[in-house]
Amino acid sequence: VANSNLLNLLFTCMNDETSEVRQSSFALVGDLARGCPNVLQPVLSQYIPVLTSNFVTNFSSVCNNAIWALGEIAIKAGGPAITPHLQHILPKLIAIMNTSNLLRSLLENAAITLGRLGWVCPNEMAPHLPEFASNLCLHLREIRNDIEKEHTLFGLCAMIRVNPHGVMSSFSFLCNAIVSY
Repeated sequence: VANSNLLNLLFTCMNDETSEVRQSSFALVGDLARGCPNVLQPVLSQYIPVLTSNFVTNFSSVCNNAIWALGEIAIKAGGPAITPHLQHILPKLIAIMNTSNLLRSLLENAAITLGRLGWVCPNEMAPHLPEFASNLCLHLREIRNDIEKEHTLFGLCAMIRVNPHGVMSSFSFLCNAIVSY
């Protein structure tokens, strides 16, 4: 991958007009973030804004893959790669998290990604906790017990350590989410 033109071609596909092309390209970005994050590191400043610009729920499969890929990038690249983009990511991701009648998988991926962002950027994320804590906890209950749920709980706890009052109105939802694990 490092010695190929894949990352340039992938960037072109991420910006394609066709939603199916973007959906597949975002899935590949997420897989690359999982399997070879070092290869993605040099292009993250280009990729993250494109992912974020596709947080549009009328293309739910595209949106779902873009959110999932960003969560994978966050957990592998860490806070320094993500923090400069949070001002653009958070409003869109919080709006999705707080929208009812979306696909369950989309809401679960939004919850996971918010949790992962909270794990790698707790100081920046914690002030926003009251805006999404209840819904994150509601959807966290439904996520199967695996590494993604674990990351989400770690992120939630990291944000709570920074802003314990941010979850006070959602305390019963928090307890329910923890018990579900």
